[in-house]
Amino acid sequence: MRRPGSDRSIFMWKMIEGQPPQCEGMTGLAAGQLTELVTRIREVVGPEWEEPPTGRPHTLPLSTAVVAVLFGLRHNMPDHVVAEVFGCSQPTITRYHQTLGPIIRWVTWPERQEQYERAQRNAALVDGFVAPVGEREGFASLFSGKKHVSGQNVQVVADLQGRVADVGDPVPGARHDSVAFSLSGIADRWAGHCRPDGPGMLADGGYQGAGPSIPYRKPPRGELSDVRKACNHSHNRLRAAVERAIAHVKNWKILKTGYHRSMNDLPDVLRTVTGLEIFRAWYPGFE
Repeated sequence: MRRPGSDRSIFMWKMIEGQPPQCEGMTGLAAGQLTELVTRIREVVGPEWEEPPTGRPHTLPLSTAVVAVLFGLRHNMPDHVVAEVFGCSQPTITRYHQTLGPIIRWVTWPERQEQYERAQRNAALVDGFVAPVGEREGFASLFSGKKHVSGQNVQVVADLQGRVADVGDPVPGARHDSVAFSLSGIADRWAGHCRPDGPGMLADGGYQGAGPSIPYRKPPRGELSDVRKACNHSHNRLRAAVERAIAHVKNWKILKTGYHRSMNDLPDVLRTVTGLEIFRAWYPGFE
């Protein structure tokens, strides 16, 4: 069979052959990163994916199935749309999310843990964003008056270079950042940074009383001194890096443009995206 010549046909050829195509726009990962991710996943699932000892093989080769899952997360595509793109059924894509999600979290754990340990040794930054989920039956306190959207508050810890170091469990969007900081588990995992002898953690004024250092507040009927204004300026310049980290997390549009899957799956989806984002930023290793 002759190999097609156009870029699109070469892309489809690679998927049919089970080779990871160069599709950074679809998956958010460079070609080498995607190849490494598929290799790690293949070590977990083994050759049985394409050649099961009994029964029929999977509809899509492993590399293609991984691309389909990442495509859905990166662009927040419904499973039936992803199924049309990849020429399979909607239940197949849903099943791949359920099967490959835990494996992706497992194989990206080394980068996530190494980044967490690295960030624990230095000053850190924290801020939150609201991932839109809409109104959900059985889930209260989702509406964020600050963001004017129903969603889940997601706390993000970053290093001073703006790289994600940790993400907390989702908290109802009505919760203030200072409360979500504790409920998400971030306060416990980063408690050492908020101690007087700790590396330090910077946040905005919404974390007053929660532990992190915040800018000086203007006194009642008074003004800040020039020294405190300069301190606030430096504080805000450093803290801006966490906004870049949040932007990278929200590049996985399932957390930005409206989460439509089961609410019970959101914590796992958030962990999957966190692992993928840290893997994307750090593989093949720390510099």
